[in-house]
Amino acid sequence: MELRQLKYFLAVADSGSLSRAALEVFIAQSALSKQIGELEQELGVQLLNRSRTGVTMTEAGKTFYAYAQAILKQLGDARAAVRSSPQSIVGAVVLAFPQSVSAELTLPLPLIRAAREQLPGVSLHLNEELTGNMLDRLRQGHIDLAIFSPVEGQPDMVFLPFVEEELYLLRGVEPLDGLPDEGDVDLASVARHAVIMPTLQHHHCTRAPYTAALERAGLPLKLATEINSVHILKAAVEAGMAPTVMPHALATNEIAQGRMRAHRIRPERASRILAVCHCSQIPMTNAKKAVCDLVFSAARQLCADGRWIGATYIGP
Repeated sequence: MELRQLKYFLAVADSGSLSRAALEVFIAQSALSKQIGELEQELGVQLLNRSRTGVTMTEAGKTFYAYAQAILKQLGDARAAVRSSPQSIVGAVVLAFPQSVSAELTLPLPLIRAAREQLPGVSLHLNEELTGNMLDRLRQGHIDLAIFSPVEGQPDMVFLPFVEEELYLLRGVEPLDGLPDEGDVDLASVARHAVIMPTLQHHHCTRAPYTAALERAGLPLKLATEINSVHILKAAVEAGMAPTVMPHALATNEIAQGRMRAHRIRPERASRILAVCHCSQIPMTNAKKAVCDLVFSAARQLCADGRWIGATYIGP
C-alpha cells in the first residue's frame, strides 16, 4: 500500500467522481482507476461503488476513509515537526468539544479569536463530536485534543483538568411545585422533580456528576426522559416538558431572553470537571501544546472576568 493510493482514494471519495478526482490529483483517469483497483485488491474488499452517475463509498470504504484521513494527518504532523525548529509553532490541530461544551459557546469563540492573534502558524480546527466517540477518535488520530471530563480506566489518555463547572437546575418559565421563582434551591427539592438528562452511557459529562451528588445525599434519580441531543434537550426544557440539571452556560442566551430560568443548587453542589485530553501514544507537537496552553489561558480569563457563570478555574 502506498501513500499516494490513500490520497487518490480520498480524492475520489470526496469528489464522488473519478474524472473530477483525476483532475484534482493531476493523474490520468485510467491510471487513477488502476491505483484504486490495486488498493481494493490488496485490502481484499470493495471500497467504492461505481455507476454511470459517479462513485459512492461502500461500508468498508467509509471505514477505510476515516483511517486514511488519520494516517495522512499524522504524516503531515510528523513532516511539520521534523522540518520546523524546536521552538517554532506550526501545523494543524483538531480540537474537539462535546455538545454540552460547544453549545455553550463560552469557550470556543474566545479560543478562536486568541488563536488567530497568538498562533498565526497554527491551523486550528474545532470539531463538535459525539461524547461516546471522542476517546476512540483521539486514539485513532482523527482529533488531536478534546475537552472532556476525566474518565477512569483509560491508561492511554492524559487528562489535564482546568475548570470546575457547577450544574444548575434549568427549567422553563412556568413555575415548578415546591420551587421558588428565583434564587437557590436545595438538592432535595430538585430531586423531587423528574428531569430530562442524557443517557448514562458513553461518558456523558453532565449526568454523571448529578447522579453522584444524589447518591451522596441518599436521594433517588427521577427521570422524565433521556435525550442525547443538547439542542433538543434545551427545546424540551424551554417548552416546559420537564427541567434539567446542566451548566448555566448551556442556556445563557435563553435565560437572558427570559425563555428559561436557572437556579443554583445550594448548600449541596453538583459540578463537573472539564479537562484537555490527549492520547499519550501520539506525540504532542509544539502546536498542540500551544493550543492546550491557549485553552487554559482563555478559560482562566473567562472565569476571572465572571463571563463563565458557575465556573472556577483549577488549571495551571
